[in-house]
Amino acid sequence: MPTQRSKSPENAESSALRLLGRRDYSRQELRRKLTAKGFSTGDTEGALAKFESLGLLDDRKLARRLVDFYAREKLWGPQKLFQKLIQRGIPAEVARDLIDGEEESGKAPERLRRVLHLKSKGQDLRSLPPQEKRRLANYLRQRGYGWNDIWEALQETGGSVEE
Repeated sequence: MPTQRSKSPENAESSALRLLGRRDYSRQELRRKLTAKGFSTGDTEGALAKFESLGLLDDRKLARRLVDFYAREKLWGPQKLFQKLIQRGIPAEVARDLIDGEEESGKAPERLRRVLHLKSKGQDLRSLPPQEKRRLANYLRQRGYGWNDIWEALQETGGSVEE
């Protein structure tokens, strides 16, 4: 009968380092991974603390990169960005700070107008039937934009979902 080796702190650290070598993880994600591999809470927390002190594990930097990527490449709105950060294990207060900064910078309305233009294929929104305008508004809502922002953008570009 083979004997089970106890998982030592070095093993938790090497496992964490191997995971971090593939992609960035939030503290919560890495904790979940190490716990699932059978490492004790003490070993896991020790490894997490070590990598945080070395700067290899930083929730705020990860969140910033995620916001930059999903805002720029996917053109997501603030609500969907926040949801993604929470899903990735970023603490809610860190996520809210970054999203508030995005909104204050005025980038979200700019992205909303860009998505609106791309999705409407440059058409004048006044020429779209009301059903198409509603469909467009619902699409924007699914991308994480608020109804008030959507309504304002539609008004500015000549359309209204109330028609």
